[in-house]
Amino acid sequence: MNGFVKKIALSACVMFTICMVAGCVAAMAFVGPQYGLVMTLTLLAASVALSALRGLWFSDGIIRRLAYPARILGFGLTAFAVLCLCAWLGGWFPMDNVWAWASFAAIFLAILGVICVIYQVYFKATVGSFDAALRKYHERMGR
Repeated sequence: MNGFVKKIALSACVMFTICMVAGCVAAMAFVGPQYGLVMTLTLLAASVALSALRGLWFSDGIIRRLAYPARILGFGLTAFAVLCLCAWLGGWFPMDNVWAWASFAAIFLAILGVICVIYQVYFKATVGSFDAALRKYHERMGR
């Protein structure tokens, strides 16, 4: 994808997010906190939080030297806590249903596992490992 198309796609995503937030807040002001509106806002909050956690754990912006398994563990624990908070605030499923929470945890772990495997395959094919990719990045940036 060339730079122009990327800018348009990014702009569309930002505009959509702004419109959704404004629309949900305005709708809540008129009709009160409805399930769909609260769900939308808590999903948006989860998206923002997970993006921030991804930047925290998988870049060198704050955490400079940390092995990949430790990064996965840190991300997994903090992401799960954030998602649980969003699920509780947004009423994503019945809070007193233990099976719903257990299913939520199992699905989270399964998705995290699949994503980790996909990234491992990608890094092996391109640079060898996440640590090697980060090392290569540091060398390129002169650190």
